[in-house]
Amino acid sequence: MNVTLRQLRAFAEVARQGGFTIAARRLHLTQSATSLLVRDLESQLGVQLIDRTTRRISITDAGNEFLVSAERILADVERAVSDAQDLMLKRRGHITIATTPLLAGTFLPSVIAEFQALHPAVSVRLADLPVDQIVRMVQNGDVDMGFGVFPNADADLQRLPMLRHSLGVMVPADWPLAKRRRNLTWADLAGQPMISMSQASGFRTLIDPFLHEAGVAFKPRFEVGYLGTAVGLADAGLGIAVVPAYIGSLLRTTKTRFRVLHEPIVHREIEFIGRAGRSLSPGAAAFYDCLAARCKRLHGQGVSAAD
Repeated sequence: MNVTLRQLRAFAEVARQGGFTIAARRLHLTQSATSLLVRDLESQLGVQLIDRTTRRISITDAGNEFLVSAERILADVERAVSDAQDLMLKRRGHITIATTPLLAGTFLPSVIAEFQALHPAVSVRLADLPVDQIVRMVQNGDVDMGFGVFPNADADLQRLPMLRHSLGVMVPADWPLAKRRRNLTWADLAGQPMISMSQASGFRTLIDPFLHEAGVAFKPRFEVGYLGTAVGLADAGLGIAVVPAYIGSLLRTTKTRFRVLHEPIVHREIEFIGRAGRSLSPGAAAFYDCLAARCKRLHGQGVSAAD
C-alpha cells in the first residue's frame, strides 16, 4: 500500500467542499487530477469513499469513518512542518550550554542576554560544571555544547578554538611585584605567597612543570578548587595567583593587577566543544554565532581571538 499525502488532501478537500470543482480550485489542481487522486486512494484502500452521480457526490459510511483519520493525519503533518519551521527560524526551542563556574559567572551572561534579545522564544539553560563533567555531558548528548579549556578532551569531540590567552599572575595592586617595570618571569614567583589550584586540577598540572623549571619551590599558601576563589583571595591581599589572561579582562578588579609571565610565555585556548558528527540545532547554531562574535569583541580588550 502506498497512500500519499496528496491523495489524503484531495479526498479531505472534496469531502469538506461537497464536490470536486471547488475542491480542485482550492488545491490548485484540475478537476480531473483531483478525481484521479481520490480514485487512486480508493484503489489503494480497496473501499469506496465517495458515491458519484452526474449531479452530486455523497460520502459513504466508510468514507466518513476514514475522513476522521485522514484529517488527523493531515493535521499532524501540518503541525510537524510548522514546528520544524519554527525551529529553523528560531521561533522556539531550547539549548543547554555547559561551562566552568568562572566563565558562567563572567563571560556567558552577556552572551546569553544578547542571544535572548535576538531569539526570545529559544530558552537557554546554563550548566556550570568542572571540566571533566562538561566533557562527559557533551559526549553523552546531555548538553548542546561545552565552552572552556579542555587540554585532555577526547578525540571524538568537535573542538573549535575561540580565544587564545597567555598565563600570568594576579598580584595585589600595592605589592612591589605588581609595580615592577620589567617583564615578570616564572622565576620571579620564588618566595612569593602563592594561591594555587588543587593538585587534582588540570590547571595545576599545567603550571607545575614551569615552576619547577624556573627553580621555584612551590609551597602554596592556599589551595582552592576554582579560579574565581583564587582571584578573591588575591583581591584580599593574601597572595598571588597564576591565572589565564582572560581572568583580568573579565573580572575587572581594581585590587589586583594581571601581569603576563615570561620565560616562557605559555598560551592556552578556550574552546567550543560538541559531539563529533552531530549537527547543532538551529537555536544552538545561532547561540554559537553570538558566542563567536563576543569572543571577537573580547579580542579588542586584550585577549586574542582564535583563528
